[in-house]
Amino acid sequence: MNKDEIVRAIRSERRATLAFLGTLEPEQFDTPTALPGWRIREVIAHLITTDKASVTGANLLTLAGSMERLERWNDRQVPKWANRPIPDLLIGLDGWGRRLLRVVRALPSFVYRVRAPSIFGHGPAGLLVWSRVYDEWIHRQDMRRALGLPDEEVDVASPSEFLLTTITYAVLPALQGKAGAVTVSLEGAPLPEWRYDLAARTGAPVEGSSAPAAAARITASAPGFIMAAAGRDSFAQLREAGSLSDEGDAALATEFLAKLRVV
Repeated sequence: MNKDEIVRAIRSERRATLAFLGTLEPEQFDTPTALPGWRIREVIAHLITTDKASVTGANLLTLAGSMERLERWNDRQVPKWANRPIPDLLIGLDGWGRRLLRVVRALPSFVYRVRAPSIFGHGPAGLLVWSRVYDEWIHRQDMRRALGLPDEEVDVASPSEFLLTTITYAVLPALQGKAGAVTVSLEGAPLPEWRYDLAARTGAPVEGSSAPAAAARITASAPGFIMAAAGRDSFAQLREAGSLSDEGDAALATEFLAKLRVV
């Protein structure tokens, strides 16, 4: 949990979102996305209300609960902002983003490492802060896709590393009883390969060439892997498109991917 890197990534993602939205025509804000009932307006409203609740502490119990509870919370909050004038949306996105940044910058570094229950399993509390990077990157792609634009293929290191880190806490417990190791290598992200020991429920980047051989090795495009993990695409689609491949125990790789859902 590198606090400084997380803070920089949160700031960078919000700047990228604001820069993207600044290129849109007013009518484009009403474009429907693939998220049921959500236009680009609703996506922006989600980012604002999540930031606001994180600053005020209004979503602490929600983030410590289930994903279903979080989705119900979103359904109540998003309409409060979605239909406001576009300037208000952009000002809100910038303003609450700045407030959130001040809060996460003020948190002591040790808080990021404290273990706590959350929607991502029982892991470092810093995952909740870091998830803002992952969530924002994914939602920017939701908006880009709605407008017929391709997914971004640069600056994916932080959302990729968040996902690889979170797999240990959110995915491995669902593979209880399984043995062996799975490695994941994401192309396009300047990160080492990650190795997951299913029996020990541990995951870490591979350092050097001394790590024992894994039963299954998965290689995928970083942007595609993130979007599939978030439920926007399927890993089967990535495989068919040639953006994902696996070596070794194909059944183990398939079961690992079937449990991999981080939203």
